[in-house]
Amino acid sequence: MELIEKDIEDWIKPYATIVGEQKEYDLELRKQNPADFFLELTIPNSFEGYAIALHSYWINYNIPKNKITESENSDEDLPEEEFSRVNWKDFYQLKQIDFDLNSAILNSVEWKRPFKQMNNELFPGEGLLDEEHLNSLVETINKIYGNQEIELFYTFLSTKNWQKDLMFSGRINDLPNLIKKENLRLTPSLIYPKARNWVVNTDYDLAFTTIGGEKKFIAELVRKNEYEIYQIERRKNVLQQRV
Repeated sequence: MELIEKDIEDWIKPYATIVGEQKEYDLELRKQNPADFFLELTIPNSFEGYAIALHSYWINYNIPKNKITESENSDEDLPEEEFSRVNWKDFYQLKQIDFDLNSAILNSVEWKRPFKQMNNELFPGEGLLDEEHLNSLVETINKIYGNQEIELFYTFLSTKNWQKDLMFSGRINDLPNLIKKENLRLTPSLIYPKARNWVVNTDYDLAFTTIGGEKKFIAELVRKNEYEIYQIERRKNVLQQRV
């Protein structure tokens, strides 16, 4: 991957919400269908299909039950390798709470989850797409489109020095190695191909990633990531209707 000096492509820049320019929001849609609302903010309504990838919960099963307490800021940081990924549906089941995708999404945004965080748990990372989902994305694109030419955007908040937005250009097969660079703190904030036939947006403030693309692309991602990536049926663009 090559570090380049350029701006985000015009067709997607307004949806990169950290630097985007969208100013009109449908707050009623936010209440009725949060999944669709956040797609509205982060993905152009010009694709055949859409999906949301939920960033995983994490549980450390090595902590004895009698040592599990409500999490506090003073808790000792435990090694990441001791934690196991848990999808949202299974995590809710562990908490004995019914899982509804839209309610869970809104709860994650508003930090009103219907359960307390325990000291053996890590909640989904905001702005941090699961590496497993990223690898699945690379595999799926290679299978359907080949080794596409792509561009990546990192908001400065996703870098370790927190000083400058970064843009990279390269091929999709180069992506897994890029995220291992020492100066990059999170996964890419925005990924799109020069062909413009899909896009992946990981907003810094969200615990999930939004995806748009052809139906076959979305269907394959969902198939390979059951209960982790959800297909979303999207209504006609409300902002377009108002014009």
